[in-house]
Amino acid sequence: MNINYQDLGAAGNVVITSTVFEFRKHNRVVDTTLSLVPEVVSERSGGFFMKTVISGKAAYALWAYIFAMREAGQ
Repeated sequence: MNINYQDLGAAGNVVITSTVFEFRKHNRVVDTTLSLVPEVVSERSGGFFMKTVISGKAAYALWAYIFAMREAGQ
């Protein structure tokens, strides 16, 4: 699982990528992040390689990145 933060000025993105073998962990990280930071939106894509982009204002995207890293470490 790979989690990257992209600062785009006023907005920010958190990109979470993983393979289908980490499907449950990927979904848990995304769902937990979206429930803890409701000011962001997500877009999912991919089949074997899953990619989720969580975007919003830079401060909220940074919080989403922190929560995603914390949840992925558990």
